Amino acid sequence: MTSSSGTPDDEQQNPAEADPAGDPADGGSGTAGTQGGPGAVLKGQEGFREPPEDYVKAAKVAPDHWLSIIDRHWNGDEGEPPPSWASLGRWRSDESGEIVEWEENTDYRPSPDAYGWAPPISPVDAAVQLVATGYASEELFALMLADAEVAVCVDENGGLAVTDAQDGTEAVPVFSTSPELDDAKLPPHEVMSVPDLLERLPEGKEVLFLSSSAPVGQLVTASALRESKADLERYEAEGGDDGPETETEGGEYGRPETKTEDNRTELPDIAAFGGWPDFAEPAVADERPETS
Repeated sequence: MTSSSGTPDDEQQNPAEADPAGDPADGGSGTAGTQGGPGAVLKGQEGFREPPEDYVKAAKVAPDHWLSIIDRHWNGDEGEPPPSWASLGRWRSDESGEIVEWEENTDYRPSPDAYGWAPPISPVDAAVQLVATGYASEELFALMLADAEVAVCVDENGGLAVTDAQDGTEAVPVFSTSPELDDAKLPPHEVMSVPDLLERLPEGKEVLFLSSSAPVGQLVTASALRESKADLERYEAEGGDDGPETETEGGEYGRPETKTEDNRTELPDIAAFGGWPDFAEPAVADERPETS
């Protein structure tokens, strides 16, 4: 099994999804003149968030609709409606196509972009960011890590270093390395494949993957890694090319690609909006390697 280490309790953004305006979502009651829930505000009032130009244009072709901001990291099946936690909020257009109302989504789960984390340096590093924010499964992470090459932390004698995960589990810390990282700032380590690590792993010890780009980590049991490696080998023997199907598929390093569909407009990253609140930063894992 796997478990998070130094991860957020919550879970940014992609297309605008249009829904007809009407009754408040989930039966909420808006303030005077609003159609959203209690937190909805009209244009010109305190708390109204000015929409980017892309949303202004989208509203012109979708009058009398709600235009939701869907985090680009959520990547469901075609036709699958996004879950409520994948939306940052929504704007409402009036009958003339003008945006007149804003409603923030209090259930939104911040994604790696929302936390302002650096781009991942490897597929496994990307996977740990997604798992930490709830945008990918722990099973996916175990599959990604099972046959990866990692930097394994070692002690002063060259043996495998052992640390305590947040839940007290004794584990060997590992991380992804890259030419982009300043090797002088990294802890002593030896690069090896995870299968080779498992052969050397002391009895009763697990593996703690620490992100090189974000203050998060993921504890993975040795048994979960061995099972995932067996799954990969079985799939390869059956003639598979891309590995077993996982819950998250996407672009480079596992980050979902932006989609543009009917009633959806491709939008910039969340950082382009500006003025968003600072999301609570996850606890930093003490053993996380430094980056330049």
